[in-house]
Amino acid sequence: MYFCVETIQYNLMAARVDFYQALRGLIDQIPQGWVSTPIDLADALGDRRAARAVSEALQRDELRDAAEKVVKSPPPVWKVFRDFSTDRPLLRLLEFQRVMSDRVVQEDRLSGAELIAGVDVAYAGDKAYAACIVLDDRFEVVDSASATIDVRFPYIPGYLAFREAPAVEAAAKRVSGFDVLLVNGHGVAHPRGCGLASHVGLDLEVPTIGVARRRLWGAVGAPRGDWTPLLHGDRVIGAKLSIGGRHPIYVSVGHNISLETSIGIVRRMVRRGRLPEPLREAHRAAEELRAKLGARRP
Repeated sequence: MYFCVETIQYNLMAARVDFYQALRGLIDQIPQGWVSTPIDLADALGDRRAARAVSEALQRDELRDAAEKVVKSPPPVWKVFRDFSTDRPLLRLLEFQRVMSDRVVQEDRLSGAELIAGVDVAYAGDKAYAACIVLDDRFEVVDSASATIDVRFPYIPGYLAFREAPAVEAAAKRVSGFDVLLVNGHGVAHPRGCGLASHVGLDLEVPTIGVARRRLWGAVGAPRGDWTPLLHGDRVIGAKLSIGGRHPIYVSVGHNISLETSIGIVRRMVRRGRLPEPLREAHRAAEELRAKLGARRP
């Protein structure tokens, strides 16, 4: 039995933020003759870790005319504006993740594990190209789908879901069904316990597993047989896996599945290369979609 994704409730819509519009609103508040800094603007947005994203955003056409108001290191005699009127949208998203993390189910609530889907996203400018591939237990493709979504949120560590989840979910909605969805990102191995894989699992109400190439959160513990735990304090939040002598990958629960089952499925689905086959195929398909459609952009 597999989960049909025709009856999806999309909850992340309530947490949408147009990063560039919010940034423009802050820059427009800087008085004539004053300047601000990327860090000050990031603080006004709600998280100073967004300072790099602020700096990169100033190269966009829609913000280029305001870039002269933002300087990295203003001389002491310059007037630096910090008194922004703001609802700190990134802080709102952060709190949203904390609330959602309490809803993540870290136990097996799946009816089978025969149809394993993988979903990944490639980018070209403000377009996200997502592909979802469903494989059976013989590694044969039984369904596939893609989606193209406009993106108005940059990459900021810890906030990937707000950039990528809309495209991931749009592609996943278009396949006929699956038992488990592998997501190229983290699940509960996240600073607020709710990474991309958990967002997607909660929104779609399907079992999801986070699979990532890099560790985002958690300390690497002592090996436990053929896997190594990722720890937050004394709590296991994920696993470091090295399969067949390849570079490690990091696995964590997304939603409606246990870590033990997640590890077993990921191990079973690794065949060629570092990533499990559904994700490897989804990555290839997303890159091909970007190459085909991204080249048409004016």
